[in-house]
Amino acid sequence: MSPQGRGRPPSAFGQALREARERKGLTLARLRDHLARRGVRVSTVTLSHWQRGRSQPERPESLRAVSAIESILGCPAGGLLALLGPRRPRGRPLPTPPERLENARPVYGPEPLLARALGEEEFSRLNEGTVPVSVQETVHLDRTGRTARHTVTQVVRATHDGADHVTAHLNVDEPPGPPMTASAQCGVLLDQRCVPALGLTTLRIGFGRPLARGESTVVAYTVDLGPHGHRTTHHERALPLHVRHYFLHVVFHPEALPASVYGYYRAHDGAPRADIRTLPLSGSGTAHILPADAAAGVHGIFWKWPGTTT
Repeated sequence: MSPQGRGRPPSAFGQALREARERKGLTLARLRDHLARRGVRVSTVTLSHWQRGRSQPERPESLRAVSAIESILGCPAGGLLALLGPRRPRGRPLPTPPERLENARPVYGPEPLLARALGEEEFSRLNEGTVPVSVQETVHLDRTGRTARHTVTQVVRATHDGADHVTAHLNVDEPPGPPMTASAQCGVLLDQRCVPALGLTTLRIGFGRPLARGESTVVAYTVDLGPHGHRTTHHERALPLHVRHYFLHVVFHPEALPASVYGYYRAHDGAPRADIRTLPLSGSGTAHILPADAAAGVHGIFWKWPGTTT
């Protein structure tokens, strides 16, 4: 949490938090109790400081608390997170946005499929002018063990004036039969490109208006996939830059549960899996990862189906 000084007026985040809490008719103590029932521990003093602009949530556990608060108060997913101000610098200064973006390219590997899909020139300017703040995605599998739906909610911040869109992409093990159907719940779907030979779809999603430097916005989209040949065995996301909050949630069909599930990390696309750890399957047949302050690289979940070894 970053101190912001006594007497400072409430931030946009703090004001929105207060208004949402009051609309729900909850005191700070009752909000704290609701969070505690979800396994999230935040004191009333901290909640008060967030409201008054004296500090803001920055640590992974604090950002998790904000996501829970959004649910408790009936706010749109990512709505409060999008209002958080820039993080207070700690340690050595962060490099400038252009340098950070240049350093991000190796995450996609030496011969990225995305560059082949977009073209080198467009790939070299991929999401120029924005940085990710948080990414939440859910993958739904059907009763045959294949990916049926993919939903993403992402908060992005503009690094200079005029940023007006982001490009997202989705890889599948092989191209689905019918075309993928994409829709945007927050933002405007400007363009969808399917590249069957690469098993890849790209989406260009507009913000609705250009952003000012430092301004953030929420992008949310859904991709529905038609029937395709192989059972899905993993899902992963390449994060070209460090992300404060990354949450990957895989929802298995109750008639097709895996034998075991694992989380992992790869330094770049093409690198071997590392940091492999067993993940518990919830009572509702789901698994998730929530890496603390997700480092740039590839974060994912893989699973083994009953009767298989890989």
